[in-house]
Amino acid sequence: MIEEYVHFYSDKLRLEGVLTYNEDVKPFSAILLCNPHPNLGGDMDNNVIGSLAHISAQMGFASLRFNYRGVGNSESYQKDTAEKFLYWEASLSGENYMDAVYDTRAALHFLAEQHIGSRIYIAGYSFGSLVGMRVGVESEMIAAFASISMPFGKYNLDFLAPCKKPKLIIYTRNDFATTEEDTLRCFSKILPPKQLELIQDSDHFYIMKEETVSKKVCSFFQSIGKNEIEKE
Repeated sequence: MIEEYVHFYSDKLRLEGVLTYNEDVKPFSAILLCNPHPNLGGDMDNNVIGSLAHISAQMGFASLRFNYRGVGNSESYQKDTAEKFLYWEASLSGENYMDAVYDTRAALHFLAEQHIGSRIYIAGYSFGSLVGMRVGVESEMIAAFASISMPFGKYNLDFLAPCKKPKLIIYTRNDFATTEEDTLRCFSKILPPKQLELIQDSDHFYIMKEETVSKKVCSFFQSIGKNEIEKE
């Protein structure tokens, strides 16, 4: 397995990322991975994001995971830790989160420029689900997207209403970021094609369930790719 450290620019800020792929298998598609909130353990080495990168490589994908501005070695306009914390804290109430969307758009364009495979998918975890779905809905480059523990009920998701792209929603009942009621209510309003997966005996962090979650995401994307090839 190859892990290639890369960088690209968003809003004139240099962001870091990692391309992961299997050197023995030519990737047929690529997945852009979006991290949880920076103030809540959200970086590209997060347990779920890291698992997704490694499992996807085993299953024939390439992936790009990256750090938002001000996280890890990614540059920021905020110069010290306290300023960065306050900056990202504001996004929990809806402010600044669009900067994460801008960073994700930049990551998507970088990934597209690598010309890896025929399709690009996007998968987000927690706060990264919000960011990933936002970019997944608006960008013609994204074929489908997966959401893991999306904080339903905390953000305005009207942008999802017209989306007809395939989407996978993964959740667990014991999740501090959302409730099962909010998840099911929001899922009912999303247009098909859509798929809902419950991870039993887990919580928001998916400890010891990372592989299960990752395989569900990658299998979903594989099925989308297979269906699209058959249509062609």
